[in-house]
Amino acid sequence: MTFPRRAILCSRNAHKARELEALLPGWEIAPLDRDDYPDETGATYVENARIKAEFGHAAAPGEWILAEDSGIEVDALGGRPGVQSARYAPEGAHAIAKLLGELGDTEDRCACYVSELVALLPDGEEVRGTGILEGRISHEPRGSGGFGYDPVFVPDGEERTVAELGDEWKARNSHRARAARALLAALAGALLLAGCGGGHPNGQRQLSAFFKDTRLGRRWAPRFPHKPGSRPCVAYDDTVSQLVPATCSTDVAVQQQGRVLATFTVSWNHGNRVRAWFVFLHDDGTVESVTREGEVPAASTTTS
Repeated sequence: MTFPRRAILCSRNAHKARELEALLPGWEIAPLDRDDYPDETGATYVENARIKAEFGHAAAPGEWILAEDSGIEVDALGGRPGVQSARYAPEGAHAIAKLLGELGDTEDRCACYVSELVALLPDGEEVRGTGILEGRISHEPRGSGGFGYDPVFVPDGEERTVAELGDEWKARNSHRARAARALLAALAGALLLAGCGGGHPNGQRQLSAFFKDTRLGRRWAPRFPHKPGSRPCVAYDDTVSQLVPATCSTDVAVQQQGRVLATFTVSWNHGNRVRAWFVFLHDDGTVESVTREGEVPAASTTTS
């Protein structure tokens, strides 16, 4: 198993392909422009994404295939529109007007965005990532950014709609961004289980060069192991507003065509809290791109 540079997205939507390219750094994603996509008859987002992915796998043999299904679930509507979100009403103002009309003055406006990403490897192996963004439905549309239901979706902890928060916020926090990070983590795990990277001498050489010769590597050097493994460290837990004992880990997830994917994780609370960073390294150890969840870790002194 090797990590892709190119993947086919089972969608005619070029905008979605570009959005996923930004969320999956190092990937080149091309939309599959076909007029004969099968009907999305699944009862879940995963089933619908899988239907599209299997269609793409048959249409483009030998390629990495990506498919996504997403929707919005509103508690007061029994979870609707859900998997029917794309078919609920014409996208944009019509769909928003229908949703607000159904809700009326209902006080319970809790809702969530859900995204399921399915990747099929050339050999047919499936890897998935799930992203959920909790929030509520506003009483009227606000903001001009985003698309879909963004003008009426207010994420938990925010007072503005996603359309008001803007593309930069959305790239970090949207349901699709979370699904992409989960997919990267699942891929890294699958590649490690396949025996890729960890003991490869080139992977270790690039990891050593990263810690020695790059600004980011030198900043992280006091905290993370310089070869695959784990060691004690500390992390700031915002739920208790203090530093807590943690475990800092380094993995070289995959080596391919002169680059590696290095995974850095900080976990605490018996593994229930995790921050992860995925760093693509060139052959000389320089950084190609970084995908991260949580804050960039400060260089801190480990406990051993």
